[in-house]
Amino acid sequence: MAAIFSWKPFAYFALFFAFTLTPLVTIAGRRHRRLFFLSILLLTAKVQYDGELGYTTNTTWFACLLMASDFLLLADVQLERELHRPEEGSGRRWKQGTGFLDEKTLRQRFVWALDLLFTSGRGVGWAYQPRHLRPQLPDIPKSTFLIRRTLLLLFIFLTLDFANAHQHSNPVFCARLGLVNAGWLWRLTGTACWAALAMSVLSIPHLLLGIAAVGFDISRPRDWPPLFGRLEDLTSVRAFWARGWHQYLRRSLTAHGRYLANSVLKLPPRSLSTRCIVISTAFFLSGLVHQLGERVPLKRVGYGPGGGSLMFFSLQPLAIGSETLVSLYFQRTSLSPAWRRALGTAWVAAWFVLTLPIMQDPLLRTGEMDPKFHTSFVTWVLGTGWDLEHSRICLFE
Repeated sequence: MAAIFSWKPFAYFALFFAFTLTPLVTIAGRRHRRLFFLSILLLTAKVQYDGELGYTTNTTWFACLLMASDFLLLADVQLERELHRPEEGSGRRWKQGTGFLDEKTLRQRFVWALDLLFTSGRGVGWAYQPRHLRPQLPDIPKSTFLIRRTLLLLFIFLTLDFANAHQHSNPVFCARLGLVNAGWLWRLTGTACWAALAMSVLSIPHLLLGIAAVGFDISRPRDWPPLFGRLEDLTSVRAFWARGWHQYLRRSLTAHGRYLANSVLKLPPRSLSTRCIVISTAFFLSGLVHQLGERVPLKRVGYGPGGGSLMFFSLQPLAIGSETLVSLYFQRTSLSPAWRRALGTAWVAAWFVLTLPIMQDPLLRTGEMDPKFHTSFVTWVLGTGWDLEHSRICLFE
């Protein structure tokens, strides 16, 4: 079975970021930025041909490719107001030749470029920071932040351990049945388990980086709002994707959608048609990133048809549009806010239980989503022992 994560192409990633950082630091012109992006495309073709990437690393590669397309092709980093932190400038567009970056030293531009590549995805602290993050964390004391985040990190580790133990007993994972063929109860618990695993795996590095950055006074507690939203964000599919799920690709996805709507189709910036184009493009590109990410691992284990990520993400605008129409009806009803939240949460759960198999079943059936850890602290506490690999707890005959 192919590994879900692979460090083999580390040299490729080093070249990738070198080709991305160099034109940003040197303030290269548009023509030179295109040449660097062409080099990245050739590097992408090479690494895909070699087929050494796991599912996670391959998906990360194409997510970074989307980011490079934004910074090297679509945006002019010297003039784009959004690509600078508010405290660094006056909020206006800088004139060519006398721009903000021209006034910085090489070291300052290098630090800015690193900051741009690794922290600008969600927009926290940048000029385009989403409204729901302003501010989500007040200026709490450093010690309070570190204690809270450490406790949250321990909770996330326990959640990951519990979800991993559940994988060993759920035939969706341990018998590779997939979500569709395992029955509705296992399908429901399998969907919840996948969500817990995904949130845990994404949250752990975010929490560790936040603890380190604040602990060493590199950044402030307010620069590290929670990666995921609150329970209130589970009342609609739109709220889930806009505020509930992580926003690592928010900038890159919306930038491509705005470029298509405003520069290619010449639509008014704040029109309804522009919003529809931006949303549809964002989900299409997100699906494409995941589809391309799983292509090599699935091909390597002999799964010919490919994954279903593109279809899964392409269906999300349909759900958003449908619930928008339905909400117009509920506005005229006398349902209490509590009932509306309950119905909304049930709708979101039903939607993902119904559609998640489109994306996950190819990975589940080929073993890409097999349990990765075979010991469990949770099962030890419950008295069933540490070892999960030889406990034969898979509930499948």
